[in-house]
Amino acid sequence: MLKKTAITLALILSATICYAQGGWHWQNPLPQGNTLNGVCFTDANTGWAVGYGGTIMYTNDGGSNWIRQASGTSTGFEGVSFVDGNTGWAAGVSGTILHTVDGGATWNPRPSGTSNLLYSVFFFDASYGWAVGHSGVLVRTANGGSSWTLGNSGTLSGLRSVFFADADTGWEVGDNGTIMYTINGGVNWNNQTSGALFRLDGVYFTDADTGWAVGDLGTIRHTTDGGSNWTVQSSV
Repeated sequence: MLKKTAITLALILSATICYAQGGWHWQNPLPQGNTLNGVCFTDANTGWAVGYGGTIMYTNDGGSNWIRQASGTSTGFEGVSFVDGNTGWAAGVSGTILHTVDGGATWNPRPSGTSNLLYSVFFFDASYGWAVGHSGVLVRTANGGSSWTLGNSGTLSGLRSVFFADADTGWEVGDNGTIMYTINGGVNWNNQTSGALFRLDGVYFTDADTGWAVGDLGTIRHTTDGGSNWTVQSSV
């Protein structure tokens, strides 16, 4: 009886042992397992997504299929911006900024002038760009990111997103409902009252007057006068 019990127990134990095997692939989430933090499309088919572990993913069929591009780093990325199908930038941890001129086939590092975490990067065209991040850090470039200048964002709050409607007119949003506004390309920034108490994570404008800021707990703020006034919109 004891022998039979021992054999049965051995069979049960052997059935629960896991062995390392090859041939396994990420199935969910697709297209890989790292968290993705930023996405940018230049048309209905062509886009990039970036995230932790130096992840940069690319699609040319509207996202039906994604392929991983070699970033050359394991540093986490938070934001990505492309101005056309070839020219783009990715930004993230420790002030890392990468640049590509061949659609992401190759990525090259660019010194940002900061070691702070960069949450967002935005380029209006191939020359003018901005990146914002932790503790209100702001860097800007007028030469496609070959060199970056530390700027004064007007706040010490963490900045989560930046957007420009043209080379001069832009907004940055972040912690504690912060919204800052510039009309001179980010040289100077002025506060706008959002009425939000929570973190704002994203900002987008369709022109110099009409825009939205979104964030924690379903927060949506809308403006039709360039941010002079922001009104509440429901996310329900």
